[in-house]
Amino acid sequence: MTKFGLIVWLLLCSVMMMAQEKREAVDSAAMEYFRRVRSFSPLYYGSEYEVHPRTTNHPYLIDDQYAKARLSYQHIIYPEVLLRLDLNRDELVVQSPGFRNIILRAGNVDFAELHGKHIIYFQKDSLSGCPSSGYYMLLYSGNCKLLEKRHAQLTEKIGLDLLERYFALTTQYYLYKDGSYYSIRNKRGLLKVLHPYRKELKRFVSSRKLNFKVDAEEFLILTVNEYEQLAGL
Repeated sequence: MTKFGLIVWLLLCSVMMMAQEKREAVDSAAMEYFRRVRSFSPLYYGSEYEVHPRTTNHPYLIDDQYAKARLSYQHIIYPEVLLRLDLNRDELVVQSPGFRNIILRAGNVDFAELHGKHIIYFQKDSLSGCPSSGYYMLLYSGNCKLLEKRHAQLTEKIGLDLLERYFALTTQYYLYKDGSYYSIRNKRGLLKVLHPYRKELKRFVSSRKLNFKVDAEEFLILTVNEYEQLAGL
């Protein structure tokens, strides 16, 4: 490594450490605030969540149990709350200290970090191709943005005098680019939108052995990041 490269590397490390220290300081202050207000927090003023009827699977993101999460609600950071995301009703639910299940008001949710996902409440606007309002996973945020929408549809099937209820899970991806949104269903669809660098991106995908069908999130994130670098964005 050259002397100049070493200096740049040290500066980057310093910036990352400062950002981490800032986040830890914010979380520490927020934890103290949350400890004091506890059940009087604005988080716990909302509608009671109703459980689903018995089904063979669950409609929640990753797990049907509550998980520890980091939440920003009405611009207040809550470093450690118990959340779960209902993909059928599109509701983010918090468990109170008294074990009540409260539906968070979607318009007050800035973001949630749950199961390693960065979740936002997206508001539909008038841009071309804009998806509907709801909870989305923000996969990438640069000049381009990648959104992931998961949905669980309650389905009934009758067989041998037995009614089976289960949730059919679907996933949709959306790319924001140059003032428009595009629904991305496969490799070909993404590369078509990322013109005029289709050839370069095909080589990149091949060299990294990326496969949309195997890991769509990795494919989308890395390919869009490479596109921004090629475009100088």
